[in-house]
Amino acid sequence: MILLQTFELHDEDVILLTMHDLVHDLARSVMEDEIIFVGNVNNAEGSRFHYALLDDCSKPLGSDLSKIRALRFMDCDKYELHDAAFSSAKSLRVLDLSECAIYTLADCIVELKQLRYLNAPKVQDAKIPDSITKLSKLIYLNLHGSPTIKALPESIGEIGSLMYLDLSSCSGIAKLPESFRRLQKLLHLDLSNCSSVGGISVFLESLTQLEYLNLSYCPNIGDIPEVLGGLSKLQYLNLSNNSYLECGKEAEFLGALTKIEYLNLSSRECGLKKLPESLGGFSQLKYLNLSGWRAMKKLPRLFGSLKNLLHLDLSGCYMVDGVHEALVGLTSLQHLNLQDTQLSSLPDDLTKLRYLNLSKLRRSLDDRKKDASVFLSAETWDILINQICRINLSDLEHLGLSRNCLIERIPESICSLTKLHTLDLSGCRNLKKIPESICTFGSLKFLYLEDCCSLDEIPQLSSSAISLPHFVVRAGNDGSSSNLVLLKPTDPFKLEITELENVMSAGEAHSIKLMEKQSIRELKLEWTQGVDRFVDDKMLLKKLVPPSTLRVLEICGYNSVIFPGWVVGQLPNLDSLVLKDMANLEEWDTSYSTGEENMLTSVQIDGCPMMKMKGPLPKAKEWEIRCSDNVLSSWDVCIVSHTSASSSPVTTMLSVRDCKVPLHEWRLLRHFSGLPYLSIANCSDLTGSPDIIQLLSSLEKLCLEDEHMEELPIWLVELPSLKNLTIFNSNGVKELNENMRQLTKLESLELGFCKSISAVPHWLGELTFLKKLWIHNNEGLRSLPASIQQLTSLQEIVLMHCYALEHVVAETEEGKMKLADNQQREFALPTSLKRLYLHGCDGIKSFPEGIHQLTNLTIERCPGLKEWCELEENKMKLAHIEKKCIFF
Repeated sequence: MILLQTFELHDEDVILLTMHDLVHDLARSVMEDEIIFVGNVNNAEGSRFHYALLDDCSKPLGSDLSKIRALRFMDCDKYELHDAAFSSAKSLRVLDLSECAIYTLADCIVELKQLRYLNAPKVQDAKIPDSITKLSKLIYLNLHGSPTIKALPESIGEIGSLMYLDLSSCSGIAKLPESFRRLQKLLHLDLSNCSSVGGISVFLESLTQLEYLNLSYCPNIGDIPEVLGGLSKLQYLNLSNNSYLECGKEAEFLGALTKIEYLNLSSRECGLKKLPESLGGFSQLKYLNLSGWRAMKKLPRLFGSLKNLLHLDLSGCYMVDGVHEALVGLTSLQHLNLQDTQLSSLPDDLTKLRYLNLSKLRRSLDDRKKDASVFLSAETWDILINQICRINLSDLEHLGLSRNCLIERIPESICSLTKLHTLDLSGCRNLKKIPESICTFGSLKFLYLEDCCSLDEIPQLSSSAISLPHFVVRAGNDGSSSNLVLLKPTDPFKLEITELENVMSAGEAHSIKLMEKQSIRELKLEWTQGVDRFVDDKMLLKKLVPPSTLRVLEICGYNSVIFPGWVVGQLPNLDSLVLKDMANLEEWDTSYSTGEENMLTSVQIDGCPMMKMKGPLPKAKEWEIRCSDNVLSSWDVCIVSHTSASSSPVTTMLSVRDCKVPLHEWRLLRHFSGLPYLSIANCSDLTGSPDIIQLLSSLEKLCLEDEHMEELPIWLVELPSLKNLTIFNSNGVKELNENMRQLTKLESLELGFCKSISAVPHWLGELTFLKKLWIHNNEGLRSLPASIQQLTSLQEIVLMHCYALEHVVAETEEGKMKLADNQQREFALPTSLKRLYLHGCDGIKSFPEGIHQLTNLTIERCPGLKEWCELEENKMKLAHIEKKCIFF
């Protein structure tokens, strides 16, 4: 099917052509003095059409469209781009492949001699064809989100007309070619999230025409200040979270950037201590982000001279003194983030503010010398909030007061902020009252009250207002739209969107511009299972791309068979991922993932029984697989080893729960070589195989839990590195296997809720490295074996809710331990034992000899020991113990 339409710059279908003024100019030149016809291509001459919008890129372009000037494929991500999909259109000026699956960018692109604009993101090949450098008229090139690309063509500098280059998230590129310095017409260069690239300073000194430079999240760029000082035409500079900001050197180079309008120097690990004094003379500066400058103590003396500054972020600059004074004079400010800074009052001239964040404010260092408290007092907050209400902030729309735990009340005067639509009070634990009138005046749309545990009463919100961070989607009564569009003006730290099945069009999801909400760190997207949808889940999720700042993502109830490409791949700061309750999901394609270097802390896959992986396995320290059998058994295609070059495992913990596939079919284990910790719960068939058990040979910690398990797996003895063993909630297990005595490296043994184990075997004394023994909730155990006397490494014994226990250690004749050489010792506790913890062991009435050697003793709810402990002779024994906690 082919769709043809007019070329309109404002049209949503060609929105990618409006990314930069350069592209506007290009589009006008392409269509200048040309007539565009709308009609059925089957009954019209193709030569009369100059702009084509196609929905299938898997076939060659028809000859009837050979003279088109602009071509865009739409919604073609399910098709593989055909080598001849565009090659016959020799007159192409504009080629947009942004919605195609580009496995390989064909060499035939060299035939497009007139091409000015090429948008080809998410290329899945390791290389870009060298022939692309023959496109001498190319002005715009976008390859963003292509982590598999390992290098650019060595002759990239031959594209001498190139003015716009986007390589963002091309994390596989480690080095730029030498010819890169010849791209001297470049105005726009985006290398954000190019986490491997290094040595770029030698190229930047040649790119003196640059107006836009984005080097955010580039951890290997090194020292570049002198070079940046030479880019005097820069208007946009983003260095957030890159290695230069972490180096701790000075930022004097900024003094040369007198034309700068946008400056982002935010960093989680910023080592810079001060800004140049000349910054106060930057008359054109409109955006300044210094978030995370924890070592900076003061702002430039003429900071208040930034008369055109619209956006200022000082969040996390908690050492900066004199914030109030520095803000005086910034009369154009509309967005001000002072989270986690020292502030007790605001200047009266910030009357144009629309966004104000005063979360987690701190007292000044001078005030803290008088009183050690870090945060503002309730009295100071009363003064500050009343001041905010008194200042003429007639345009204020967002007020953030979250995590100020000493705020006790919000005054009635808050209603004077007549345009306030968002009020964030989350984490104000001492907040006792909110005026009822706050929910009746019409402007308030969003109220955050999460973790306001002292509120006496939560006011009833009006029908036009919602409570966040939990947002419930409701279908509109008129059948035209849902309430999702209410999220458009919000930018919370945490957001949970549930009942997404009520979204009535993909356009609604697109309209909230989720990707632009840079404050969001935690996001949950949830559909209700088993109910009808207005919009296909994949089409909807495709429009809900989160911002790159996101750290925690949870997707629940998704009903489609495949994910859109952005999941993980376009989230460079993602730390935790949860995929839950997706019965129909068949494939998770991680081909766009920045897998080689994007390290997650945890991945949880729960209730995805059909899911298979495609592409590289995302790297994560901890994996949890639950009710997802295919995840365990069908991962042969994954190509990433989870062991680094130093042979240390990347994944340190794997938890598998409620899966029915037998252990010998867990092919997933092949991708976790060197795994040190494995937890298995309610996986009934633990029958191993030699190759699988060999993959477990590195285990140091193992946790087994299964209420139906009748005996421990025989392969336990084949774990030579095992140091920690936990057997939990396994009531069917009656004894520890005899061959477990071969676990000679075992240091910790825990038996919990194993109610059928009535005795710990005598061979326990052979585990000479055992340091810790925990037994809890065991109804049949009467004592520990006398052989524990031989455990010269044992340091800790914990016995909890062992109601039948009569002796800590089994006693021999006359209470003495009989040794092999017929000698006797007066105590039955190991000499190495330092800590003994007893809780709810009703049957114990006395301690064995040697109790005095302990350094730490806890007795809780063991009434049988009360009489023993009150005897004078025993009080003397207990007196030697340094730390005691005894409650009968």
